[in-house]
Amino acid sequence: MNKEKISELITVANNLVDSQTGKSLTDVQKRILQQVMEGKKLKDIQVTGYSDSTVQRVFCPKLWELLSEATKQKVRINTIILVLDKILKQKSGSNNESEIAIPIEAVSVPPPVIPKRLRHNLPAPSCTTFIGREEEIARLLELLSPRHSAHLVSVDGIGGVGKTTLVVEAAYRCLNASDNNEAFLGVPTFDTIIFTSAKQYYLTSFGLLPSLAPRRTLRDIFRQIARMLDQLDITGASFEEQLDLIKDALSYQRTLLIVDNLETVENQQDVLAFLYELPPTVKAVITTREQIVFVPVRLTSMPEKDGVCLIQHEAQSKGVSLRHQDQMALYHVTGGIPVAISYAIGQLANGYPIQEVLERVSHSKGDVARFCFENSVKPLSEQSAHQLLMALALFPMPALQDALVQVAVPDADSTINNDLARLRGLSLVRQENHRYSMLPLTREYALAELKAHPNFEREARERWIGWYLSFSQKYFGQDAKEWQQFDGLDLEWQNLQAVIEWCMVEGRYAEMLKFWQNIEAYTHIMGRRESRLRYWDDRLTWTAWLIQAAEQRGDWLAAAKVIVDRAWTLTSMGKQKHLLEADSLFAQAWELRHHQEPLFRLSLARNIAVLRIQQQRFDEAQQELTQAIELLEQTQLEEQQRLEQLVQIRYYQGEIFFKKQEYSDAKILFQEALELAQSMDWRRAIFCTQNWLADIAIKQGRLDEADRLLKQGLRVAEANGDKCRSAFCQRSLSSLAKAQGNLVSARSWAYAAVENFEKLGMLPEVEETQILLQTL
Repeated sequence: MNKEKISELITVANNLVDSQTGKSLTDVQKRILQQVMEGKKLKDIQVTGYSDSTVQRVFCPKLWELLSEATKQKVRINTIILVLDKILKQKSGSNNESEIAIPIEAVSVPPPVIPKRLRHNLPAPSCTTFIGREEEIARLLELLSPRHSAHLVSVDGIGGVGKTTLVVEAAYRCLNASDNNEAFLGVPTFDTIIFTSAKQYYLTSFGLLPSLAPRRTLRDIFRQIARMLDQLDITGASFEEQLDLIKDALSYQRTLLIVDNLETVENQQDVLAFLYELPPTVKAVITTREQIVFVPVRLTSMPEKDGVCLIQHEAQSKGVSLRHQDQMALYHVTGGIPVAISYAIGQLANGYPIQEVLERVSHSKGDVARFCFENSVKPLSEQSAHQLLMALALFPMPALQDALVQVAVPDADSTINNDLARLRGLSLVRQENHRYSMLPLTREYALAELKAHPNFEREARERWIGWYLSFSQKYFGQDAKEWQQFDGLDLEWQNLQAVIEWCMVEGRYAEMLKFWQNIEAYTHIMGRRESRLRYWDDRLTWTAWLIQAAEQRGDWLAAAKVIVDRAWTLTSMGKQKHLLEADSLFAQAWELRHHQEPLFRLSLARNIAVLRIQQQRFDEAQQELTQAIELLEQTQLEEQQRLEQLVQIRYYQGEIFFKKQEYSDAKILFQEALELAQSMDWRRAIFCTQNWLADIAIKQGRLDEADRLLKQGLRVAEANGDKCRSAFCQRSLSSLAKAQGNLVSARSWAYAAVENFEKLGMLPEVEETQILLQTL
């Protein structure tokens, strides 16, 4: 189809759309129509400045829909020409008839021009397909537009994050738009594109390669500009004359000037002054690892979706097959840094196994670490900023500023904020809500730096332990049997874990025991709120270490307490193997009871009774509780302590009678436990007991009473974030709904209970509830 006919058909389409919507076709839509009429298939349609997928999956379908509405006919890529040509012929043959009244106006499709080739010295793109960074590339192209007032733009981020790749991609889009005279599509156009780089090394799949001719001085930049403008005689003039001649030459043409790797340029302030004074015809872009106060485009690590997409693309292009778990491992080790991803895939393509590649990437003295961090960290040596960087590596999760400063530079003065700002400016650390963090690769490098400074590491670790001992002290003595608030501890939990585990490895018994005493209640309660697998696995690991360490030191007082705590945890977990170990531990604790106060022996007897209930050995459980009553009568306790012990004894006696299906006796005991708990306002005990009373009410046919107790209990449990209590209420509500004959509701409550039990890792309770589901 000739250009005249294409122009006529696009005019028809434009006028139809205008008559229906009051708006003309956009330049992008006209460009798409033009390519369709030139015979291109959907997969070949492109618009400069937009990704192919956006054009083909978003713009084209919307255009077909718009034309369908305007023509009152179904329009698709293979019917556009037929539909528009038919309308054009009807218009031509209608003479004075008013079937279709579409005024023919001059089409705004750009007239054919002979493409001009602008001068440029851009390096070849480092990737065959540009992946991710859609917001950043759009932002950069917007800043390069003549409509935007910014004439000096910085693209900053840590080494290897893709600064040069982003700028070169944007430059090539501008180049294509300029060559094809496509300024009407919204992509900036230039007469000349000049690229100059001070990069000293390139990271490739076979290691670091030196740059053969880095442009590291302002005179180097002048020579590059003069060469691209074909005015080499400029370089023979004095510096001042060169400056004036270059500014004058650039003022006559729209120029994109790229200065790559500013941080390795000599006399950076002179270079920035030159860029700042350039005429308005020039858009200057600098890439740098340091955050500079110009109009910025800031790059961080790629999000997981884009990072995995890049891994898949690199693997496919290099013929590497990767399992999903290997892709995820690679993403997490690289932290989403593109250069590290490309290097790793290249190593795999060279035949190295995945595990070795992962180790190479994270190695603190390897090519990736040298490329990304060496030039940024070396100038910090022996300074507070370096100590802050090394200390931050001790924190696996974002660190509070107070904690970081106290660990790194305890005698810090007011300049510490400048040091932190410097680390942020170098993109070595990130700040959010008064917390500081670093990427995984940065952390590995910083840990190596820490190891290389043993005196500082020893002192920093002592301060690290001291800070967290002081921090956790405020949670000492909390009652795990009541609802508690642990404001702030959840945010510090993983950092606290790191300190505790280091104390274990280093054999720091005194500190480890103190940590345990401070957070014992927290780990128990979080097992009810969040996950027994997450928090109670740690309890088991730590108590195993503490028991052995206490026994080795003959600290029988501490050993007995930790043994009982471990046994109680295993009893609560409920699996047969757990109950067997708990039985052995309680026997061991009983042998150590003489090292403890009477209250310990009373609690031990009660805890053994709970184990016997779990083992379905009800008579033995009753004997233990009877012994507990005797010990309670013999022991001098404060009234609050006495009531607390009595509530628990009556509670477990009631559970024994319930499980023996002696519901009337169970109700009496639970009622007594409830009244005692209410007298001391022990809220969690109140609602646990009411749950049992509701279960008894269901068995005895008092369904309204059960409904009231359970719904009240569920509301309170959810308000306190107690998933464990919520799950038990939901399971009882399922039994209630079954008794009411409402099987749909019964199944719904049972599924909700199973979901909560599964989240908590309460596997025996999951199995029991699934048995209930089978009866519904």
